[in-house]
Formats: sequence, C-alpha cells, structure tokens
Amino acid sequence: MISRVSQVSAILSNLGGYVCTTIKKSKLAFIIAVITVVLQGCGFKLRGSQALPSYLNNVVILSQFDYLPLSRALDNRLPVYQLQSIVGEKTIPEGIEPTTVVVIKLQPEALERRLLSIFSSGQVAEYELIYSVNYEVIFPFAEPISASMTVAREYQDDPDQVLAKSRELDLVLDEMRAESADRMIRLLSSQYTEALASIEARKTRKASKINVNKP
Repeated sequence: MISRVSQVSAILSNLGGYVCTTIKKSKLAFIIAVITVVLQGCGFKLRGSQALPSYLNNVVILSQFDYLPLSRALDNRLPVYQLQSIVGEKTIPEGIEPTTVVVIKLQPEALERRLLSIFSSGQVAEYELIYSVNYEVIFPFAEPISASMTVAREYQDDPDQVLAKSRELDLVLDEMRAESADRMIRLLSSQYTEALASIEARKTRKASKINVNKP
C-alpha cells in the first residue's frame, strides 16, 4: 500500500513538473511573440532579412556629393537586405522599371563632439561623438518622407598618440556610418507602410472631391 502511494506521488510530482514547464514555455513563447510584433511595428528588422516587398528591390542613393561616405556605407549594406544599390545616378537608369525603385536623398552629414571629461592638464580626455544626417525617402507614387538618423559613441582621446587616435577615430566614424545605414534600411519597412497609407488617403480625398463636384 505504501509503495503504491509512493508511486502515485511520484507520478503526480512528475506531472506537476511537466505542467509547470509547459506553462513556462507557453509564457515565454507568448512574450517573444509580443516583443517581435512590437519591434516590427517600430520598424525593426532582423539583420539580413528582406526590408521591402520583393518587387521593390532597387534603391537609388542621391547626395549632394556623389561619394558621400554614408552613400558608400548604404551601398555596402543594401545587398545584405536583398536590395540592389544604385549610387551616383541622378535619374533612374534605363532598363529599370520606376515602380521598383526607392529613392534615398541624403543631406550632408554632421558630426558633433560633446565634452565628457578632461585630464588634469586641461586637455580633453573623453568626449561623445554625435553623428547625424537628415534624409528623404521617396516611394513610387508617394510623397517624400522626411527622416533623420543619429548615432552616438563615447570616445577616449590621448594627446600623446595623435596619429594612432586619428586612425581610430576614422574607424569609429566608419562604424557609426555602417550602423546608420543598417538602421535606415531597416526603417524602410515602416516607411513603406506610411507611404501606402498616404497614397490611400490621397485617393480618398480625390474621390471625395469628385463626389462633391458632381451635380
């Protein structure tokens, strides 16, 4: 009798553990699903995933200067997201259907330095680099969407190693441009949704105007 009670207790204990584990897994799956939906709604994409519908696969990068460093960064990163980059062209190249093209118009980039700390000698020891750029995204048949991107980094200076620190600064700036490019590309998804909404709103306003003018 005692042995049977022990067996039942063991079975119930295992069953309870299984139920608890299942509930925990279900909660975790639910939390992951919610986080994924929220991130997608904010324009976040997994790195390397397709940022736009498959038919909208050409991105023309326009800038005041043909070889702006951010243009090169975008040119390098767009293929990772299954998008073809077109740099330095003022018009859409022949053979490419305009309805498959997204245009990114870059304004000149800006770099600010914000002092964080100084050495006892009064020279700068550490500061924050703030890289920013304003730009427009133009989807087929839609109005331009204005946007901006800002990336910040803390940077330690060393007045005794000017040349080495100069090279390091160039590498840091390249990293900041690459991050900006990635974030700009991932934002294309939510901007595309915004463009579609503006197109539909314009159609609705046009249809309403026609109905009002009818006798």
